[in-house]
Amino acid sequence: MHPGSGVFKCEFCKTEHTSNRTAPRVYKRFGAFAGRRGGKTVVGAHMVREEALIPNSLIWCMGPNYKVLNDSTIPTLLGIIPPSWVAAPGWNSDLMEFPLVNGTKIAFRSLDDPERGRGPGPTCGWFDEAAQIPEQGWNVFRPSLSEQAGIAIFTTTVFGFDWTYERIEKKALVDHLPGYYAVKWWTEENPLFQHDEVLKAEIEEARATATPEWFAQEYRAERHNATGAIYAKYLTTAHLRDTAAVKRYIPEWPEIDPSREIWVGLDAGADHPFGATMGVVTEWGLVIVDEYLQRDAAYLVHLLNIQAKFRLNRFNNVKWVANKNERQLRAEFALKQIGLIQAENKHEFGIQRVQSWFVSNQLFIAFTCPHTFDQFTKYRYAVNTATDGQQRKEAVYKLEDELPDCVRYLLMAYPRLPDPKVAAMTADQKHRWEAFDDKTRMEVERLRQFHKDEDGEGRNLQPTDSNYPIADFFGSQSSRY
Repeated sequence: MHPGSGVFKCEFCKTEHTSNRTAPRVYKRFGAFAGRRGGKTVVGAHMVREEALIPNSLIWCMGPNYKVLNDSTIPTLLGIIPPSWVAAPGWNSDLMEFPLVNGTKIAFRSLDDPERGRGPGPTCGWFDEAAQIPEQGWNVFRPSLSEQAGIAIFTTTVFGFDWTYERIEKKALVDHLPGYYAVKWWTEENPLFQHDEVLKAEIEEARATATPEWFAQEYRAERHNATGAIYAKYLTTAHLRDTAAVKRYIPEWPEIDPSREIWVGLDAGADHPFGATMGVVTEWGLVIVDEYLQRDAAYLVHLLNIQAKFRLNRFNNVKWVANKNERQLRAEFALKQIGLIQAENKHEFGIQRVQSWFVSNQLFIAFTCPHTFDQFTKYRYAVNTATDGQQRKEAVYKLEDELPDCVRYLLMAYPRLPDPKVAAMTADQKHRWEAFDDKTRMEVERLRQFHKDEDGEGRNLQPTDSNYPIADFFGSQSSRY
């Protein structure tokens, strides 16, 4: 509707509105995460133009610095605002703002200093290249929206797990919180790249010459920790993204045969949420199919919640596993006739075990466990350099690690090792194998040799062999004396 009418009429409720406070809103936080040159700023500009149709609004368009504003944000938005919408005196270069004929004002602000986010009641805020803006910029601006029940739009190329992940993307796509909406797309999905062979070739050249992690972040808006990531590189093949993928390993899915062996890993603690994961034993490996994460409840309440959520009463063979140091947890679960298998809790051993299962392509995470997949993706080593430059003992970054720890305890207690003969090593798996450190490769090789020895395929000499060294020493050599 033309902004000069002075009234905004909703096409859905057919009601006339004169302010943002009365207009019905399904979403108030919008995230648009795309690869470089994916057109995210254009998307944000069109959203702002739609918001400008609401009379007497105040819209702030914010960027990480004036260069980004002048090079991209301002020309993109001004390019889609009809001149007839602009009221006199028009563009004010000193204040970097301009009025519309319906009483709406659009202003541009740099948040290189986050304190510039303070303002007199905006109805809408657009954070362009939000990942480059300090998180404090959003913290300062957020209260300004309260008076007008304002909305916020975030458009950006991601920089690993920057603040836009926790504050916007995760809330929308993982937690599914009311009022949050987010979309992600690749650079090559921009129509500009789909219909131009030269530009297509540019994408392919970048794919061929860049590291997979860098290409995924810059061109596909996938988040990777820049350093210290422990499991992220294994998750592409381990993630079962839909029902069809899960059915390859659990044919009866979404039901599960009651005779299947079920393992439940637990991570208890008073200073973080109580976590639990449910693993199903299949002939192809272990599939994590359900998760539980809740804070502030008694152990027995957690037990009842887990039993109900996982529907454990339908299974005949359920094993429970927890950190061997959780004595109180074992005692309270025992009151309900639940015995806990004690698992080794040392991170370095457990991480090696989990990586061994991943590289053997026998540990999978179903789409029904979004928080488990999310935490596995972010699981990383903490910075181990002290302020004086000395190296400290390497340790895991202890934040949102409950569900990977559940799986770690589960695998440390699981009585079988991954069988390397289940599937041949593909080219992709070979690439991941070469990315392992020497310690991980050594452990996997040891596991392979262990299975060969069990099956009689090993190269180790047996005591009955003629060249067995101990027999030779105590036999033929000793006869000389």
